[in-house]
Amino acid sequence: MVEMYYRILEHIRDVVKKAIHKNLIDEIDVYESEVADFSSTIAFRLSRKLKKSPIDIAFELSKKIKPEMYVEKVEARNGYLNFYLGYEELFPEIIREVRTRGSDYGRALDKRKRIILEHTSINPSGPVHIGRLRNSLIGDAIARILRFNGFEVETHYYVNDTGKQIAIIFQGFRDGIRPDRDIIKFYEKYKEKDDFVVFFEYVAANKRFETDSKFADRVESVIRRIENGDEKILDEISSIARKCLNGQREIFDKLNIKFDKFDFESDYIREGRVRDVINFLKKSKYWRVTEIGSGLDLREFGIEKKGGVSIIERSDGTSVYLTRDVAYHLEKSKLGDILLNVLGEDHKLEFLELKTILTKIYKLSIPINAIHYSFVNFEGMELSTRKGLIAPVDKLIDEAIEKAEREIEKRGVASRDIAPKIGIGAIKYHILRTAPSKPITFRWEEALHFDGESAPYIQYAHARCCRILEKADVDIDTIDVSSLKIGRLEIEERNLLFQILRFPNVVERAGNELKPNIIANYLYDLASCFNRFYRECQVLRTGRRIRERRLLLVDCVRIILSNGLDLLGIDAPECM
Repeated sequence: MVEMYYRILEHIRDVVKKAIHKNLIDEIDVYESEVADFSSTIAFRLSRKLKKSPIDIAFELSKKIKPEMYVEKVEARNGYLNFYLGYEELFPEIIREVRTRGSDYGRALDKRKRIILEHTSINPSGPVHIGRLRNSLIGDAIARILRFNGFEVETHYYVNDTGKQIAIIFQGFRDGIRPDRDIIKFYEKYKEKDDFVVFFEYVAANKRFETDSKFADRVESVIRRIENGDEKILDEISSIARKCLNGQREIFDKLNIKFDKFDFESDYIREGRVRDVINFLKKSKYWRVTEIGSGLDLREFGIEKKGGVSIIERSDGTSVYLTRDVAYHLEKSKLGDILLNVLGEDHKLEFLELKTILTKIYKLSIPINAIHYSFVNFEGMELSTRKGLIAPVDKLIDEAIEKAEREIEKRGVASRDIAPKIGIGAIKYHILRTAPSKPITFRWEEALHFDGESAPYIQYAHARCCRILEKADVDIDTIDVSSLKIGRLEIEERNLLFQILRFPNVVERAGNELKPNIIANYLYDLASCFNRFYRECQVLRTGRRIRERRLLLVDCVRIILSNGLDLLGIDAPECM
């Protein structure tokens, strides 16, 4: 079934094409407009071919196109062709479509390709901090949005359990290095959590690594033994990584972020896949040997590296992260039709190296893409795991819940037990409302603002819908929209109906552009539009005919706010 939004677009394209008569242009552009409901620049495109003014062409077309079906009025303005919808005619169909499909409204019906989506993949050296949280939130939202768009999505989390950090932690535990008491005291509330226990050891062991050459030598020895597939060492470091991951997963559970598969780097070393990569690439015409190690000269593909080489194997015979990443992506390429990674903007060059190796040397044809995001500035805190100065998400969530409880108490808008939904929702929305490529400064006063562009504002609109429907003296499911006498809609009702109509297209755009902020911004617009409607239009205290149509509008807004918030991984409370 094609959603009403797309049927309207197709109808407008058809009537414009008929008005032109000749096949002068294949595609008729139609887009949402600020001056009308939809507009087209077709007159500007025809102007060159017909050697006439776009203003004259638009005027002539507007006279040829008669209002029919979905279109109530057609106007020409400054060369643009503007279309105004007949909302009274559309009302029953839009309402029926939304309420029939319910939680599936906006969901694509056709099945699409299988996507392997990797996101988060935090090093197992400490708790999740807010700087990396953006990766998790974008990844989870993208997975939800793509699934809603009909894709089969499998989410993967890459556990780097053979790198330098884990070797330092391993040797620290082995040597009995004691963590800094001041750091433990600073994170007193979380000191028993597995990821914090590992983090405390990493900070202490890393200090030793930077100042004690003998300790550093022992760490390097561990790294070599890892590379050589020492089963005992691999088992022990993997155990430490899993311990840290257990603590990290507690946070993901609180955030309702699920992963389909955790991929451990140590498995690729055990199975010899990393060594296979090195042996394969050594045969490449791009292979070069330098003083610091051996690798690939990728300058032919526009990749300039210091020394002219992307290192694959260090001079001591050990692999680098890029090597192991190639092995990992070769395995992932067997699992789906598209590979998609969520990465910080500081990984653009590394990803380009990886993609070049996979497509130009391994000749993989599978699409390999990345969503690069800018970083979050958490005012007043330096995000450095090595120094022990971090803004853990554990603390952020606790603070969010505490602040939400205080806000609830101050406003008297809800019971304290929904504070986690409001607090966690505030964090998610505040980060997801901004395009991934733009940096964020996280501010509590904005995140928890009940009257601004925030999750609480949208959640409150959803709760208000639920409250109105609960107070209504009519069972909304008994209202027959087909026989309902609609009457003339108020401007607020028309605006709200258009926002309702837009949702399927918003979901599709968010999936095509891989931008959760498109959903977030739309939800704010919908909530704002609903609140204007609520202020200007009586719902319960009016005549039956008007009350019933407005209750149907309210129910559609409730459905869409719930669907949209779920795409961002945010709860939609029924009362606040």
